[in-house]
Amino acid sequence: MADRIPNAVLRELPPGEHYATDLIEVIPQVVLEFVGQQADATPAERVLSTVLFTDIVGSTEMLAARGDEYWRRQLDDHDRLVDTVLGRYGGRRAKHTGDGIFALFDGPTKAARCGLDLVPALATHGIPIRAGVHIGECEKCGEEWSGMAVHVGARIGAMAGAGEVLASRTVRDLSVGSGLVFEELGPRRLKGLPEDTEVFRVKVP
Repeated sequence: MADRIPNAVLRELPPGEHYATDLIEVIPQVVLEFVGQQADATPAERVLSTVLFTDIVGSTEMLAARGDEYWRRQLDDHDRLVDTVLGRYGGRRAKHTGDGIFALFDGPTKAARCGLDLVPALATHGIPIRAGVHIGECEKCGEEWSGMAVHVGARIGAMAGAGEVLASRTVRDLSVGSGLVFEELGPRRLKGLPEDTEVFRVKVP
């Protein structure tokens, strides 16, 4: 029967008398071995992408002051507007972070302009956000994204103040001729990184 089931593995118990409780000792190890084999068969894929992280500023205070119902309406407005602006720039949401997003783009200028458009669009609905942009190789395993580029983008976004879009030097260097203005903020220490990272505030002329 195992031969007829794709990726199935047949394991026989040792000879002798057995009880149902014997399976408690056997099954977990077999499952771990099988899952490990499947994971090895699909290694992570590395993809060059631009990451955009956004976060609602003061979300906890807003929830505490206005209540759950108001907060739910704000999140609905947030998600609707974010999806509209993402579509305008060809971005795709990689993950919803609760009160923000992690999105992917095929170029740094699109990601930066998307962030710049999101700030006023959400502000008109009383939703202040901050944003961070970075570009680099990201690891894709199934539907999950990880890697240093993702980590750096998230840290840069966390540094921004309300209404700010911050970016790395790599984003600035690859956006030459885009018409965007990159205001130098100097080297900053990002949590978890051994070296300082040059950070820029992105603006429109």
